[in-house]
Amino acid sequence: MPPWSSTDVAGPPAGPVDRAGGLATRLHALLMPDYNRRATAYWWSVVLSGSLALGLALASLAVLPAQAAWQVAIGLGVVVLAGLFPVRIPRSIHSVTAGETFIFLLLLLHGPAAATLAASVDAAIGSSRSSRRWTSRIASPAMAALAMTAAGHALEAVESQLQRHQLGNPGLLVLACIGFALLYFACNATLMAVLPRLKRAERFRPADLLQLFGWIATAYAASATLAALLFLVYRQSGIGVLAAVLPLIAMMLATLHFFFRQQEAAEAVRRATAEAAAREAGLAARHLAEVEQIAFRDSLTGLPNRRSFQTRLAEAVARCHATPPGPGYAVMFLDFDRFKRINDSLGHAAGDAFLVQAAQRLQALSGPDDVLARLGGDEFALLMHAPPDLASVHARAAALLQALRTPFAVAGTELDASASIGITSSALGYTRPEDVLRDADIAMYRAKAAGRARHVVFDAQLHAQVMQRLRLETDLRRAVRSDQIGLAYQPIFELASGQVVGFEALARWTHPDLGPVSPGTFVALAADAGVATELTDQLVLRACRQLRYWQTTLPGTGALVMHLNITGRDLVHGSLTDRLLQALHDTGLQPRHLRLELDEDTLMQHIDAALPVLAQLREHGIALSLDDFGSGYSSLRHLHALPIDSLKIDPSFVQSLLGSETVAGDAGVVRAVVELGRSLGKGVIAEGIESASQLALLRAMGCLQGQGYHLAPPLAPGAVPALLAQTGPLERSPASAAAIALVNVQPSSLRH
Repeated sequence: MPPWSSTDVAGPPAGPVDRAGGLATRLHALLMPDYNRRATAYWWSVVLSGSLALGLALASLAVLPAQAAWQVAIGLGVVVLAGLFPVRIPRSIHSVTAGETFIFLLLLLHGPAAATLAASVDAAIGSSRSSRRWTSRIASPAMAALAMTAAGHALEAVESQLQRHQLGNPGLLVLACIGFALLYFACNATLMAVLPRLKRAERFRPADLLQLFGWIATAYAASATLAALLFLVYRQSGIGVLAAVLPLIAMMLATLHFFFRQQEAAEAVRRATAEAAAREAGLAARHLAEVEQIAFRDSLTGLPNRRSFQTRLAEAVARCHATPPGPGYAVMFLDFDRFKRINDSLGHAAGDAFLVQAAQRLQALSGPDDVLARLGGDEFALLMHAPPDLASVHARAAALLQALRTPFAVAGTELDASASIGITSSALGYTRPEDVLRDADIAMYRAKAAGRARHVVFDAQLHAQVMQRLRLETDLRRAVRSDQIGLAYQPIFELASGQVVGFEALARWTHPDLGPVSPGTFVALAADAGVATELTDQLVLRACRQLRYWQTTLPGTGALVMHLNITGRDLVHGSLTDRLLQALHDTGLQPRHLRLELDEDTLMQHIDAALPVLAQLREHGIALSLDDFGSGYSSLRHLHALPIDSLKIDPSFVQSLLGSETVAGDAGVVRAVVELGRSLGKGVIAEGIESASQLALLRAMGCLQGQGYHLAPPLAPGAVPALLAQTGPLERSPASAAAIALVNVQPSSLRH
């Protein structure tokens, strides 16, 4: 039982033997903590045996004659002095000294006892220099004493045999010394190599001894050879030769020391160079990983980014066209519905937190071979590898939408979210990855148009629509560049007098193959075709020029006003005011004769950006009208603050006025708009007047101005002079059949 646990067991007091055993155990744990039982026994055996060998050597030296004793003392002094200046072996923890030469010389001169003492002294100096452990400092001299005693007596026996057989040849003596040195080295190295194996409870292996050969064994052999030569010179010339040889030995060792230091310096340079190269390679690898992370990973969600996704998609497309064809694929394009509201209401930090959570949900439902990427903003894409069939793709899309229906906890509140997904697949035979993403994007927008929170698969019908749209974009771009977009002018009447007070300019495009194209179609298409600003400038300039022409050529037209529709893109364009003023300057038209019509919904969506622009326009005298009023969601607060001059009642309310069959609610809306305009000091214009009964009701309600097919359709410029020349009550409709024929379009397609 360990001594520290003796207090845990009841029993009689410990006696002297128990206390002695406990003290020995504690001392062993303190001084030799890494020595097990076998290593401890081996250490004590070596130390005691070495001490015995050293004691016998000292006893033998005690009876030496005085001259021999002085020689031994001088030899020991040289050994001690040489031990203070070791020569370390390159790429090794071991070192040699000049002392080995004099140890071997003492062996040849005065026998094993003198050499044993010298070897112990040299080992003691070396261990004190290389180790701080007292066990090593005690064991090393003992091992050296044992090894020298064994090797020395072996050499002594060999010498006696050589002399007995009269083989005292100097060459044989040198060979015997070399063998003795190697034997001494082997014995000493074996004694040292056994101890670490015992401490680790391992068996001794001869390879442990072989690993120590090399420079050390060579140095021992050289020292023994030099000692043998010195011994032979001593026998021939006396002790004085040794004194002359000492400087030569010192010079040789200094040269050897310098050579080894050069090797160590070269090795240090090589190692430093290798370490520097390794560090540079590591830094380069880390930098490359960081660059790849930036280039191919989304910094917010950690998902692959658009570039990475396009690379993987290109690989999937290429595999499908390889020989033999590879597996198919499907692509989902996902966009969150009304994500902008999160950023606007809670801030961009909340929007980012939402996207991170959404990415985690989408990732959880992605397969091991799928690639989920964030393309930018709130757009994500999923590349499915080798889906078994289209039904599995539908199922995955449904699972994604279902996962997103669970509320998100963001910024201390719960957010309900939904997404629209567009799907396409390799079944359509894509050859370019950008076409895959384009069609998936188109299908996604079809899902939004169909009511959001659903998925739509891109098919042949959608493909035909896309091709038709691409063709229209190309043709529209060509038509705008060649100034082929025309204008029709629908008169605006003063309802009480029947006089024309202005015109609304309506864009018209007749496609060479498809015929008339709806303004709602090609005006929206102009933005995608990149010609929206150019188209607006063309139409504004043409309308202003046309009105100015009428003013200068037709009598009584000086007060006419030209109404022009502008889009939300025009409204937020920074140069809108400057462009309009330039058109007025180029045509000579006064700003008061130009009135811009803004759709109510469009204006409210861009209200913050629009207010400064509207203020600038009003400041320059350009009038403003709120179009399709009543169908949107503008508040009275906005309406009161907006710098507008008139309200145009939405045609749907006007057309519901059917005399005795008029819906009371719709008539009330029209009457309320008229009263609202009057109270705010703004004019009111009724759109879509298509019957005499509607005209009569509007007059009765006090509506001042109006337009519609009952009064006059949109006219070609050449029909306007005839219209302005006519007089008479509005009930008889001043528009003639000839004027309508000049427009050459159906009424339903002329409405914007």
